[in-house]
Amino acid sequence: MANKQTVPKDPKKVARMMQAAMHEFAAQGYRDAKTDAISSAAAVSKGLLFHYYGSKQGLYFATVQLATETIIATINRQSHAVPDDLVTLMARSAQYKADFGRTHPDEMKVMIEAYGALERLPVKLQAQMKGLYAQAMTMTQDMIGQVLDKMKLRPEIDREATIALIMGVYNQIFTEFQAYMRKQPNVQSMDDAAWVVQRAQTYMAILEHGFVAP
Repeated sequence: MANKQTVPKDPKKVARMMQAAMHEFAAQGYRDAKTDAISSAAAVSKGLLFHYYGSKQGLYFATVQLATETIIATINRQSHAVPDDLVTLMARSAQYKADFGRTHPDEMKVMIEAYGALERLPVKLQAQMKGLYAQAMTMTQDMIGQVLDKMKLRPEIDREATIALIMGVYNQIFTEFQAYMRKQPNVQSMDDAAWVVQRAQTYMAILEHGFVAP
């Protein structure tokens, strides 16, 4: 049996749908967002919206993907040099994200909910968000490797084991942020969770310098 052909999408309509969806999901969250409002704001029929994305879940996933791609592209344009150490890496990353949140508030709010409040989403979407997070962590792992290559490690230290340890700390920070989101569900930007940045820098400083007095 021949595979069903994908109907080409009108790029102008896609752009309008994505802009409308980004704003609606940012303002209302996944649960309360209305596809009627999105189709109306995008000046397309609700039928076309579902024809392109299949369901509200499909539309949300596409919206989060776009937000993620946008922040990655924006930060990559700003990143001109590899930081000299892990603390600087965390500080610079936090600054980039804070700046992005000010220029792209809808995208940042969508990502905060998608990655920070997974339990609010349907099970299928939770799995998809975890997949996107894993992709982002692969890029982070590459950057950590570049930073370590600029640092003078003790000769007995295994590079790959060190990267794995640092990634474990990243995951711990993410877990703490998710726990915070459960208690403070109205976080709008990274400015509302400045403690995360401080905690991350503290963790990285301990990793770099150890916790035993010389």
